[in-house]
Amino acid sequence: LCLSEGARRARNWFWQQTFLSVGFYIKYLFDWRTLMFKNYLKIAWRNLKRNKGYSFINIGGLAVGMAAFILIMLFVLYELSFDRHHENADRIYRIARTPLPLASALMEECPEVVSAARIWSWGEHAEKLFLYEETHIHEILYYADPETFDVFSIPFIKGNPKTALNDPYSIILSKRLAEKYFGNVNPLGKVLTLKESSDWETAENNDYIITGIFENMPANSHFVMDLIVPYNNLIISDRFQNSWKVSDSFTYLLLDKRTDPRDLEGKLSQIIKKYKYKNSEKAHNVKKQYPLKPLTSLYMDKDAILHFTSYYDVKYIYLYASVAVLILIVACINYINLTTARSIKRGKEVGIRKVVGAKKAQLVKQFLSESFILVVISLAVSAILVLLLLPYFRNITGRPLSFDPGENISLFLGLIAVIISTALISGSYPAFYISSIRPATILSGKSISISRRFSLRNILVVAQFSITAILIISTLAVKNQLHFIQNKNMGFDKEQVIVSKIEENMALRKNIQAVKAELKKNLNILAVCCSDSLPNHIRWRHARGGLPAKNSGESFPAYVGIVDYDFIDVFGIEIVEGRNFSRDFPSEVDGAVLINETTAKACKWNSPVGKEFRIQHWDGRSVKIVGIMKDFHLRSLHQPISPLFLVLSNSWKVYISIKINTANVPETIDYIKKTLKGFAPNYPYEFQFFDDVFENAYETEREMVNILSSFAFLSIFIGCLGLFGLASFSTEQRTKEIGIRKVLGASVENIVSLFLEDVTKWILIANVITWPIAYFVMHRWLQNFAYRAPINWWIFMLTAVYTFGIAILTVCYKVVRAAAANPVNSLRYE
Repeated sequence: LCLSEGARRARNWFWQQTFLSVGFYIKYLFDWRTLMFKNYLKIAWRNLKRNKGYSFINIGGLAVGMAAFILIMLFVLYELSFDRHHENADRIYRIARTPLPLASALMEECPEVVSAARIWSWGEHAEKLFLYEETHIHEILYYADPETFDVFSIPFIKGNPKTALNDPYSIILSKRLAEKYFGNVNPLGKVLTLKESSDWETAENNDYIITGIFENMPANSHFVMDLIVPYNNLIISDRFQNSWKVSDSFTYLLLDKRTDPRDLEGKLSQIIKKYKYKNSEKAHNVKKQYPLKPLTSLYMDKDAILHFTSYYDVKYIYLYASVAVLILIVACINYINLTTARSIKRGKEVGIRKVVGAKKAQLVKQFLSESFILVVISLAVSAILVLLLLPYFRNITGRPLSFDPGENISLFLGLIAVIISTALISGSYPAFYISSIRPATILSGKSISISRRFSLRNILVVAQFSITAILIISTLAVKNQLHFIQNKNMGFDKEQVIVSKIEENMALRKNIQAVKAELKKNLNILAVCCSDSLPNHIRWRHARGGLPAKNSGESFPAYVGIVDYDFIDVFGIEIVEGRNFSRDFPSEVDGAVLINETTAKACKWNSPVGKEFRIQHWDGRSVKIVGIMKDFHLRSLHQPISPLFLVLSNSWKVYISIKINTANVPETIDYIKKTLKGFAPNYPYEFQFFDDVFENAYETEREMVNILSSFAFLSIFIGCLGLFGLASFSTEQRTKEIGIRKVLGASVENIVSLFLEDVTKWILIANVITWPIAYFVMHRWLQNFAYRAPINWWIFMLTAVYTFGIAILTVCYKVVRAAAANPVNSLRYE
């Protein structure tokens, strides 16, 4: 018993001591590691203070690089955040161009559909004018089902979302519009009057009661609604509401968490076959006609974007993200180069630490800690730079970007990732390189040899200037394409044409001939026309034109525009065969058409003029071809020229376009305003020059030029900082050599050329490496345009001149000062 008791007590004592020793060991490790970390901080701070110039270059380069990275990533993250603010964003899907009863059929027959809502707007043609007492509310109108607020997270401020859209003549406003038009007054219950059926001044009232105010939808939504009426108001007739032949609706579905969208697509196909096609053979491609698109993909899905929704090409996101990473790499290269270059100065410190027992892993930790500290300081500086540059960056991107890591957890975690990755990228090589120095080499007085021919430092300089050259070439190529677009003959005159939208101005439309006659009394007004669309954006896309009776089975996609007699004169479109529309033939109204050269080729006629033509979506009526227009660009240069019909008609007066003289432009505009106000004094007119409208098609390209230009400059600045630091260190190390060379008769030019030899060689290599890469990248980007400028040789030559000139000026500034110094002082230098 005693033996067994003693053995148990011994085991207990053993385990007790073991656990106590583990605690003491952990405390020992913590104390010593804390002590060592304090030592690392102290050493790092001393090195920063001792080498203020190099510290400034390192921190400055990293700070600018990180600021550029953060700014671009703010933009990228914003673009990637579209529609993700909705609570159930990952469960919302859209079906485009659906039959009107589809939403209710899905709710009845598919239990996995939690809710379904239809939304529609005519986009740029959806601006409606409502009256409230003396207030004119001129905004884009959306039609939506009450279930919209079940599908989307759009909080209500006033009113009940369940009942706000029950009445066909109810209307709800965003907080933005309520404040804009009603100020602090509660607008619920107030009546807005819409007059759109006849003369705007004397129209029969259509009254809408305000039944709700909802929170502003964020700008990062693929559509932003401010003014909503019930969807049933769009099509009042029950006959159309229940018709499966009318497919003009966008249906949004909120699915159950356990639902596989692919399974639902199968059920959707069966419903479409059952109701729309009555199980006929026409339903073989229903899945392709009605695919389910995830809400979060719509903004960057070119095939999913229609009418009232916005679109951004995902390729630009990849491009900007790549630029951000490249600039951060350029900044890290600076740190690596300067730190490895100055490793010679810290050789004795490393040698002594190794002699007294420091292991390589401890030295690596020390130098990585220093890198981490420097990166944290750089991040603090970069945060200040971001706050200073953010207003400018908002202007060039047109996005409401904000920098608030405390409010945005993704941004906060991203900054932590930037600190860690930058510290590791920039600090790893110097840490391992310096810690590998043999103490015997240093303490014996031997110098550390660094190969000048193929050192990592030279490779990094090549990489740094290769990245800079790519950014410069890309910027020049994009600018060249934008210049090509702006100066290319589009086939019509876009200068000195004033346009105004009059679609809702019934008084003006009713008296349009009198309006035109009054305007032409001013000698500075050359011509006036009305049309349903402008020449760079013909309104009816994908109409189909049928050939004459003998070839009636053939057809092809085409654009159709509705114009009056003066459209051709206002926009200076050339007639190459036949004639323009003429008032000498009044019977041609709604029966005459002009076609472009592309249409003539598609018809395969030798002489189309005088032939009759049937256009679908034009009530199946025959129209007579009276002339052929020289091809002009109907869309931006991203797209090729397509077949076009311009139909002569007095209907569809959406735009009034006025060609004016270049003399006395302000007075002419005042006359136009006064004249139009005379016919409809209460209508709020908005005027634009057509060339400004034309330029809007290339907003993305201008944004790209501004972004690339700005960050190419920052990349150059960072590269110059690095070269300046290397030149400073190199001249410092070779001070005695410079003095001896001067004593032996070397001129300042000889010494400068000696230092520039290596720099120019590596920059030449950087350019040679860069050119094919940049050519490939820009060639791929230019494929987005049907018409594009060539990538000229001068772009590459100019880039080489830029990089050589910047590098030489940067190095010369420091080297010339060292070469011009008194050799006596140089020889006494230690």
